[in-house]
Amino acid sequence: MRIASIETRVYRYPFDPPFAAAWDPEPRTSQVATIVVARSDDGSEGYASGDAVPDRELLERLLVGVDVSETDTIHELLETVDLHHGRNWIVEVAVWDLLARARDEPLWRLLGGGRDRIAAYASTGELVDADERLRRCRAFSDAGIGATKLRLHSGDWRLDLPVIEAVRDGVPELEVMVDANQGWRMPGDLTPRWSVETAIAFAKELERLDAYWLEEPLPTEDLDGYATLARSTGVRIAAGELVRTAAEARELVLRAEADVLQPDVVLSGGITGARRLAALAAQEGRMWSPHTWSNGYGLLVNLHAALAFSNCPYLEVPFDPPTWSAERRDWLLPVTLEIAADGTIGPPDGPGLGVVPDWDALEQYRIG
Repeated sequence: MRIASIETRVYRYPFDPPFAAAWDPEPRTSQVATIVVARSDDGSEGYASGDAVPDRELLERLLVGVDVSETDTIHELLETVDLHHGRNWIVEVAVWDLLARARDEPLWRLLGGGRDRIAAYASTGELVDADERLRRCRAFSDAGIGATKLRLHSGDWRLDLPVIEAVRDGVPELEVMVDANQGWRMPGDLTPRWSVETAIAFAKELERLDAYWLEEPLPTEDLDGYATLARSTGVRIAAGELVRTAAEARELVLRAEADVLQPDVVLSGGITGARRLAALAAQEGRMWSPHTWSNGYGLLVNLHAALAFSNCPYLEVPFDPPTWSAERRDWLLPVTLEIAADGTIGPPDGPGLGVVPDWDALEQYRIG
């Protein structure tokens, strides 16, 4: 079975009311998403989404005629394009979906996974006051969710510390991760990022509060700063969600001494790249636990990968109702991915990723 074509379809979904993401200076009024259709010479199809595909024509030229099972070759071709152009990794994922469908297996099983569910941590997205955040976190706990991730402002962490303290005191059964949002900036955002001294001071407060990890407290490229931080605190340090290359990710483990490596499958390296990085992290006694904030399809892809080779007990699940509900997050999917009453999440039953796009339902949002 060989690749016959690569198709893309682009959609825009309106957000009403807008979503004010903690890391974005501009409230989001819509989400644009691309679905890739990888089609084989026998007419079978595989699907994926999570980022744009700016180089569809080039990738189609390179991939047509390649055997679907030649996953390493497909990955290496994507790497050559990634070096010169954009992050097109959902094309690789769509081919994996196609291969798993052809073999009538869920992707997590094809990748060697032995479980079909993983504990979720509710990854919050908004900045709200202590009372509101405590209310939402109590609702998580009441729903069986065992962990959450809290966000910070980009400035003085002392303004956010009372929110974290309120959650630790008011919902002590919840594990708490904290994202400092210092690893990168949105386009046009020149807000200064933290110094190593600032990160150390904050990490010591989180150590006092028994936080599960501190995420992206420094610019991703500051490897020496990360190493200094890691040696100065007992709290786990997580980083690398938007690294571009495998070399960058390796340096975060080997030089920066990060405890948790977070490259997103649909943004950095695809399935094959993530599997290699997860193996490296495990070899060094660290964890691989992917970033999942793209869209519902991106979450689903990372869920399959985590079931197959994550050594972290939790998976990030973007969920911060009412403004970031499962329904809003998963508008691109024909199903909604729900966290169960035992705090775990699993993919839909079926081969591949377990879903086929509902083209008729999506047509109202199509823009390309």
